[in-house]
Amino acid sequence: MSAERCLNWGCGEHVAPGWINSDIKQTPDVDLVADIRIGLPLPSDDLDYAVSIHSLPELPYSDLVPVLEELRRVLKPGGVLRLGLPDLDRAIDAYRGGDVDYFLVGPEEAETAGGRFVAQMLWYGYSRSVFTLDFAEELLEKAGFERIRPCAFGETASRFPRIVELDNREGESFFIEASKPPAEGSGDRSGSGGLEILDVAQDPGDRVEGHFRVLGTEGPQLEIVGWVLGTESAATEVEIVAAGEVAGRAPIVLERPDVAELFPDSSEAESAGFRIELAAQGSGKSELEVRVRLEDESRERLGRVLVNAGHRSLLDTLRRR
Repeated sequence: MSAERCLNWGCGEHVAPGWINSDIKQTPDVDLVADIRIGLPLPSDDLDYAVSIHSLPELPYSDLVPVLEELRRVLKPGGVLRLGLPDLDRAIDAYRGGDVDYFLVGPEEAETAGGRFVAQMLWYGYSRSVFTLDFAEELLEKAGFERIRPCAFGETASRFPRIVELDNREGESFFIEASKPPAEGSGDRSGSGGLEILDVAQDPGDRVEGHFRVLGTEGPQLEIVGWVLGTESAATEVEIVAAGEVAGRAPIVLERPDVAELFPDSSEAESAGFRIELAAQGSGKSELEVRVRLEDESRERLGRVLVNAGHRSLLDTLRRR
């Protein structure tokens, strides 16, 4: 087995030896059962490369960039993500040209070219998003990837020959690769005001479950978004603590249907989300503690964020959304 750490995300039944096979559904051969929208239970900067074949279409549009950001988080700086996606342009050309043999959907499902086209792109209702090459490039750029390149079936522009092992569905797919920037620490994007995210650590206390993500924004700002549930007492607020002082708070009120799916017995799961925007002032490094206020007035940690501001330093202003 190779010493390379590689992820097969959204593997379904297509598990591969030597890979970390991950899927939301639990089966005997899946190594890592997780809903990526909530977060993969992997440390930042952990993987050499990750591959996903026809899994991204099952997500709604609003989840596409956050999911790609989560895949970027778990990659090492310079690590590579390879995607295989159903090619909408190719399917449109087949439909317009009357090439019904192009479609995997047969006449027993739909007799017309249009019917087969629609059934295949929706894949019997499993697919919620469709893709063109330029749209995939745009999503990867928004998620903080660089060196975004289309690749042929079975060919890679990366330094990892094994990354093409999972390629399939050649006739209906395009393939694209992108790299995580070779930055210090977690490699998360910096805001345009010189704000650099050096490290993000998920460290929930014993009485909470949750996950958060740090996003760069325009200007000397960053956003922390995520979800949290109390296991004994309901979680009410998220606090950001800098230099021992509470720099700001945000209520835990945002809708998170994905968390509700994962915790169907929790009455708080439907609105377990939070979002905090932080603005910078000063210069230098700052360590931020992300902690949770519970209904019983106790506090539990959720994690920490280490940032460095070349021109300004965190943390002074917090705005709620």
